[in-house]
Amino acid sequence: MFREQKGITLVALVITIIVLLILAGVTIAALSGPNGILTNATQATKDTAEAEAKEAVTMAINTLLTNGIADNTIKVIDDDTVLDLNQIVAQIKSNYNKTGEDVSGEGNTITYKTGGYTVTVTLDTSHMKIVGEPNATK
Repeated sequence: MFREQKGITLVALVITIIVLLILAGVTIAALSGPNGILTNATQATKDTAEAEAKEAVTMAINTLLTNGIADNTIKVIDDDTVLDLNQIVAQIKSNYNKTGEDVSGEGNTITYKTGGYTVTVTLDTSHMKIVGEPNATK
């Protein structure tokens, strides 16, 4: 009489291991590399810090201009209104600054530290507009 064999064969085991190795390779490639999830997440964090700084500066400028026009302390003529950089920095600190962040201004540049990044925003001080894109460094 023949006994019924139970269990898996060596071929089935080898095929299973090969499939698992292929899946591991695909997963590692998806996580790392120039288009990997980790690289994209790091870039998204940097982009978020830049956008947050740009928004804070823009909102501070708009708030100061709106308040100044409303109480007649600022008159806009041909879009040549100049705000003091210190006013913008103070507005950011009072309304848009979170714990652990730092804002400073010098010349026509505002430096905004957020999310582990230091973001530099350059202004055209004659028109109170952001020039170019913010530059974030770790």
